[in-house]
Amino acid sequence: MGVRGPKNCTFTLNGVNLTQYVEQVDLNMTVAELETTNLDSSAQEFIPGLPGYDASITVTRWDRVVDDVLGPLAIAPARVTAVIAFRDAGNNTITYTWNTQAFVTGYGISAAATGKITSSPTLRLSGVPTRTVS
Repeated sequence: MGVRGPKNCTFTLNGVNLTQYVEQVDLNMTVAELETTNLDSSAQEFIPGLPGYDASITVTRWDRVVDDVLGPLAIAPARVTAVIAFRDAGNNTITYTWNTQAFVTGYGISAAATGKITSSPTLRLSGVPTRTVS
């Protein structure tokens, strides 16, 4: 079953719900690969290493509210709380929370003479998140 687009994701950073300003959230979860190949191996061998997390956000409605959250965190980096929640077509919600473990690693602002101002912040999500399902 397809997932409806509107209201299928929420994004909160440093206690501020930025969902109404965001067009897209890409939550990236990766696991490091540790090579264990040895002289007796017949092919490369690997085991899972530590997981890593980051998020790329597309802000489609940039204004002072957005910049009041992201601007200071880009100028004076600090660890804050990030909450990203996804809702499927069956109204199940999966929420990932990093308590005081998120920080801004990039904050771009784009403006065009005939268009709106947009933004593309990136976050490093440090440590393992709390995952809840409701």
